[in-house]
Amino acid sequence: MTARSLAVHLARAWRAAGTPVLFGVPGGGANLDVVGAAEDEGLRFVLAHDETAAAIMAGAHGLLTGTVGAAVVTRGPGVTAAATGLAQATLDRSPLVLVSDTVPRQAAARVAHQRLDQEATTRPLAKWSGTLGTRDPGAVAAAAVALARGGTPGGVHLQLDATADGGPPPAPDPGPDPDEEALRRALALVRRARHPVVLVGPAGVGAPGLEQLDGVPVLCTYQATGAVPDEASAGLFTGGALERPLLEVADLVLAVGVDPVEPIPSAWSHAAPVVMLHPEPVDGRWFGEPEIVVGPLARTLPAVLEVLDHRWAPGTGAEHRRRTLAALEPAGAGFSPHDVVRAVAGRAGPATTLTVDAGAHMLVAMPLWPARAPRRVLISNGLATMGFALPAAVAAALARPGEPVVCFVGDGGLGMTLAELETVVRLDLDVTVVVFDDAALSLIEIKQTAGQGAAGAVRYGAIDFAAVARAMGMPADVVTSRPELDAVLARAGRGPRLVDARIDPGCYPAVLAATRG
Repeated sequence: MTARSLAVHLARAWRAAGTPVLFGVPGGGANLDVVGAAEDEGLRFVLAHDETAAAIMAGAHGLLTGTVGAAVVTRGPGVTAAATGLAQATLDRSPLVLVSDTVPRQAAARVAHQRLDQEATTRPLAKWSGTLGTRDPGAVAAAAVALARGGTPGGVHLQLDATADGGPPPAPDPGPDPDEEALRRALALVRRARHPVVLVGPAGVGAPGLEQLDGVPVLCTYQATGAVPDEASAGLFTGGALERPLLEVADLVLAVGVDPVEPIPSAWSHAAPVVMLHPEPVDGRWFGEPEIVVGPLARTLPAVLEVLDHRWAPGTGAEHRRRTLAALEPAGAGFSPHDVVRAVAGRAGPATTLTVDAGAHMLVAMPLWPARAPRRVLISNGLATMGFALPAAVAAALARPGEPVVCFVGDGGLGMTLAELETVVRLDLDVTVVVFDDAALSLIEIKQTAGQGAAGAVRYGAIDFAAVARAMGMPADVVTSRPELDAVLARAGRGPRLVDARIDPGCYPAVLAATRG
């Protein structure tokens, strides 16, 4: 058995799953065998600059294409650098198989260079971490792919070692049958409700019956944005303050596919009973003591909707959405993040995919961006990591060729992934990178209190991101006002571009207070 033969088994497992692209930063040897075997099987290889970025690209690509993401890195520092991307895939429920080599077992006693216990290192970050070795490698590779995409999707790590035995991961849970007793109890709660509010999470995207919720206020989590189009949605559910007025008058909360990994770590203080419908076993303790019905949503949700009889006044959801947006409006007259979001959204068509990084700008971007369809807005809301948006934009542009992508990122997040601008240029992707540039970690600065460091803990020096982008071959502009931004967007064509938006961050404290209380 050779490393090349292991790589062939792996590449064939990816190909059988429909995976079209392999992302990575190879380090020689077995890594390049994986690249070569993948290309022989018809997969395209995309070279990234950073291992975390490569893993994020792969996971997002797998999510958008309905396949499984594929990434390859080198052993030692490649694995440790990819750790955030692996954790992001796991907590954001994106299917990913991350592959590395390792110090071969037969040489481990004498070779200490780059020798880590990589399985132990990555195990807490993944659904499973193991070795692709001499024992039935074709079946192990196929099982790893199935585990990454089966049940609740997530990250799987495989290290290649042609001198080790290896072994298969656990089989994905085929999914439980509906819990009929729990469903019976839930139906009794639903029958009594007259003012229910529906929450939709990522596992609820595409669930049959959501389109039938006429007149019932529906709130979507960040990662389920677009599951119900704006015109039928009451807005966002984050676990914060914006949705509080609606939830306080509800007499039932119906959570459809809501993953407790998403809400902010606040206390659930609402009196209404909670019914959770979820296709997989789920920990519902964030909601207190909900009634959890586990089983296929195609079975449980129609049963619940059949007995749902609400008494909401017409337009209640739309009015709640209007009020929440009004609460987010900036009080000052400077060039606000609201100006940026509205200007870019005004020129975005229904085929545009938006990627959003962690940071203060997301508190404006998420509610203001028009959500027309599921998975047209991508954000890391489980791990909630900075550095997500630009790699995810690369993935979206490759997954949806010919369709435009907008990347909203703060100066902090772009600083983490700056080299991937060259990736966008090299691949000639139709990606518009919009930097909310205020030279600070603004969300952290708002939270900073006495004794937690001075400005040096949260403030950067000025960076001309447009100049940096142009040095990488990307057309770029600096804008300091809404008219300047409108003019730049009006003359923009297809292809890579960057807009360095020098915003006034003065509205952020009020936005955070309105959003989270």
